[in-house]
Amino acid sequence: MQKIDESILSEVIHKRPDISYKGNYGRILIIAGSTHFGGAALMSARAAVNSGAGLVTVATVPEKFTAINVDIPEAMTIDYNNLQDLDESIQKNNVIVIGPGLGSSDSTVNLIKTVIKNISDQIIIMDASALTMVSEKKIDLNAIKNLILTPHQGEWQRLSGLKIPDQTSKNNLKKINSLAPNSLLIVKKHLSEIYYQNNVYQLLNGNPGMATGGMGDTLTGIIAAFVGQFGFSLKVVSAALYLHSHIADKIYQKDYVVLPTKLASKIPQTMQKFACSKK
Repeated sequence: MQKIDESILSEVIHKRPDISYKGNYGRILIIAGSTHFGGAALMSARAAVNSGAGLVTVATVPEKFTAINVDIPEAMTIDYNNLQDLDESIQKNNVIVIGPGLGSSDSTVNLIKTVIKNISDQIIIMDASALTMVSEKKIDLNAIKNLILTPHQGEWQRLSGLKIPDQTSKNNLKKINSLAPNSLLIVKKHLSEIYYQNNVYQLLNGNPGMATGGMGDTLTGIIAAFVGQFGFSLKVVSAALYLHSHIADKIYQKDYVVLPTKLASKIPQTMQKFACSKK
């Protein structure tokens, strides 16, 4: 098992070339939020914007549009119940996030199936409610070429059938290779782990102050922005995961709890610190 350390940030994050435009830095669609869980969409979108994504669109319920437009004016909004708009948005974005705050309902299942039906080479990130419904409805993920799964241990238990004490690196690797062999799996926990193409990486930072609502939604937004800008690879996802905990550790030195909104606000200056010329 390989360890992820701070050097990964300067390997992945690089200075932007002088001639740049927003299309160079990823087109991100975040399908998230519901009447009762609108904050998940906001936190994912805020993290994606602050992590440098060029264009971010949030597909959510219309009653959350005002909150998003006021809090994150950089992001666009569409109604995920308008299937024509959703289909078109899926096809024109290169990173699709689905799951944060959607809830466990038939609507979420239909959204997952709509994404799978409309994708070609896009990178798909499944989180939270999407993972719950994939496990409950036994949705086949093998047709997705570029897939990132981000379950916490409870969600991974539902998806894999592995009880938490049995979630060893050997068992996790065997299970993800049978469920979705082309996917990258992040098992979120104390010392989170990444599984991809028979490689296992482990995160060594993080703290108990991160145990609060919205922390996973924020991580998902960071991952989306990173793969949108820097490409889909084990190294890039590892850097996103490390950055999330790195900032959280800095906050935890002074704060009892690490608020996701505070973490997201510190992303741009932290990325600038580690930026280096592209090799």
